[in-house]
Amino acid sequence: MNLINRISIVVFMLLTLSVSAMAHYHTLGGIVKSEKNGKPLFGATVTVQNTALGAKTKNDGTFIIKKMHKGEYIITFSFVGYETKKYKVTIEPNDERDLDMGEVVLKESEVLASPIVVTATRSEKVYEDVPVKISVLDNRIFERTASISLKEGLGFQPALRIETNCQNCGYSQIRLNGLEGKYAQILIDGRPVFSALNSVYGLDQLPTNMIDRVEVMRGGGSALYGGNAIAGVVNIITKLPSNNEFSLDVNNSFTDFKTPDRNINFNTSLVNNDQDLGLSIYANSHSRNAWDANGDGFTELTDLQVKSLGANLFYKPSYLSTIKAGYQSTYHKTRGGNLLALAPHETDITEQISHNTQLYSLQYEQYIGGTSDKFSAYASYQDTKRNSYYGTNKDPNAYGYTDNNTLAAGVQYNHIIDDFLGVHVLTAGYEFNRDYIFDNMTGYKRVVDQTSQTHGVYLQDDWEIAKELDIVLGARVDKNNFIDKAVIIPRANILYKPIKDLSIRGTFSTGYRAPQAFDEDLHIEFVGGTVKMITNSKDLKPEYSNSFSFSADYSFRIADFPMAISGEFFRTQIDDAFALEDRGTNPDGTVISERINASSAKVTGGTIELQAQLSSMFNLKTGYTLQESKYNQAIVWLDADEKNGVAEQSSDLILRTPNQYGFFTLNSQITDNFDIDLSGIITGEMYTPHYAGGILPSGEENTKNELVKTPTFFELNAKACYKFSSYPDFELYLGVQNVLNQYQSDFDRGVNRDSGYIYGPGRPRTIYGGVKLRV
Repeated sequence: MNLINRISIVVFMLLTLSVSAMAHYHTLGGIVKSEKNGKPLFGATVTVQNTALGAKTKNDGTFIIKKMHKGEYIITFSFVGYETKKYKVTIEPNDERDLDMGEVVLKESEVLASPIVVTATRSEKVYEDVPVKISVLDNRIFERTASISLKEGLGFQPALRIETNCQNCGYSQIRLNGLEGKYAQILIDGRPVFSALNSVYGLDQLPTNMIDRVEVMRGGGSALYGGNAIAGVVNIITKLPSNNEFSLDVNNSFTDFKTPDRNINFNTSLVNNDQDLGLSIYANSHSRNAWDANGDGFTELTDLQVKSLGANLFYKPSYLSTIKAGYQSTYHKTRGGNLLALAPHETDITEQISHNTQLYSLQYEQYIGGTSDKFSAYASYQDTKRNSYYGTNKDPNAYGYTDNNTLAAGVQYNHIIDDFLGVHVLTAGYEFNRDYIFDNMTGYKRVVDQTSQTHGVYLQDDWEIAKELDIVLGARVDKNNFIDKAVIIPRANILYKPIKDLSIRGTFSTGYRAPQAFDEDLHIEFVGGTVKMITNSKDLKPEYSNSFSFSADYSFRIADFPMAISGEFFRTQIDDAFALEDRGTNPDGTVISERINASSAKVTGGTIELQAQLSSMFNLKTGYTLQESKYNQAIVWLDADEKNGVAEQSSDLILRTPNQYGFFTLNSQITDNFDIDLSGIITGEMYTPHYAGGILPSGEENTKNELVKTPTFFELNAKACYKFSSYPDFELYLGVQNVLNQYQSDFDRGVNRDSGYIYGPGRPRTIYGGVKLRV
């Protein structure tokens, strides 16, 4: 039997299962309430295990699930900050009645995180039973911190830091477990379609109103998600329709109390009466005026425009199958430098970048009737067109064009074996990733024309030996076209619960990165009035990593108030680690940094987290990280220039990486209608290069190239929100970001400034206010 015939038979079987008999079905309903105060819970998730059926509760806590067939089901109720509860429901063959579960009461959990996660094992699982450390960022944090984009909200996660790297263009990146952004794999709905190009400015391009939650898996995730997940995985899960609803959020901010920053969010979702067809639509418009911190006429915050429009659709052909489709269109433009009203080539310095991005996704999920097995097939495609100008001194040739498209597609099968040895959840899959980029910057005689392809096969056994012990063993085999041989990536995780409220986790994982163009290759900095660019060494080899982590979570109560404390130790070693060494100046005046293989790099550290319901009014979440990040050999960050009397300078530190950083969020519910939220981010001392050329705050020319030890910053934010008791729901909010105005004070001035000499909080003191309407 040939391959085409085999595929035809499989497709026919799946379609047959999808159109199973629909002669009569039942309805399951009820109301979900809090045990603490007896109030309805809005947005609680109700799922029917091993089926495509489910619902979310409405404003009054009620839910309805239709198209329930005869049989025995497990109904799962989950809500952020509450313990997950399961019920067994049986529908007899001759029973014609609908089922009313009455009141389902959920108890507060000590762990104030999302109860169900998918990133750790590529399947839905209750967090307490996952052998991998996961943290979750949801809408509550986005709202409490008034985060407009993913960039603003991600910093409120343990062992994760957001930094801005350029005054002229606003380029920013994630640092996870002390490693640069290129070591963290960003996923959209579990798919690695967020390309190297998009990662340069992409954190500003993702509005929070498109996001249901973000799952962050710290430590190596390459065994499931491929080579770039050395530091971990950031999985952005977008909103799916659940009920008929509409919301509008209008926010106005003023940077330094004077520079406008405007944002509008729109969301709506529709679900038909049979709950087998749903559509959600989201839109965002964000416009920020440029801001100059020191009055020299050059920007520290860029002029920014982001417009997004997206939709998610689901269709359930049967109670065992779901088809999901998604689309997002994003326009992003940012500009910095000076003389912003003029054309870029009429200025002293301009970095102007515009992106038009289209993202398409399609997924099919099929539960196999009578079993717990699940088959899924998926494909995501992202296409980005970029126009750019990186130029100085009225250069007419500094315009550029970039074409980038990324495809991620694959299939996955989950199979459960329940025998006397325990429960095995076997996961097997194949994934294909292709990234094509053409980047042409004629003025600098640089063309990147690259296609990266990876075929990956993965297998995992999530083995629950007992309720107290769970082990995950898995491996992935990748074949990348930039590496001669296939790469085998093993993984091992263990979860042990010696007592009811204590969970101990251990992890070992490996990873790799291929020697290809990465995000910062597509970003240009200006130093001393000239351009700084990156090239790859001709001898560049792949880098490989080994990661270990050990964590313990303990939940307890004080005076009946839930609390949870967590500690984690992590260590990552990267052999043949990529590093940038300064190579001086080309004859055309361009400063060159070359990517080479260092001997190795190590990041070792620990994180402590605390979650607490301090009283009936106060809810606290905080995390703090201590770490050390070093190369085994010193890296040349400044090449010698004998002609100008400049000596070589090197360091074994991984630069721009603080040894300590942390965050907190504190919600105070003064009344049922009035909330006050405090939040903060602390960034410790770190070393960052400062190149000569610019004018210092004193007015003198900077003639020194040096590593600067930056100060510690504490960024404090405050927000007050009042919700009116009316229909539709209506709320007003006011707030101040960076209340203490902890902001860098020693920016270079003038045309020859070092645009990469930027650190600390991403903005100065900013006041904002807004209104939100929800129907």
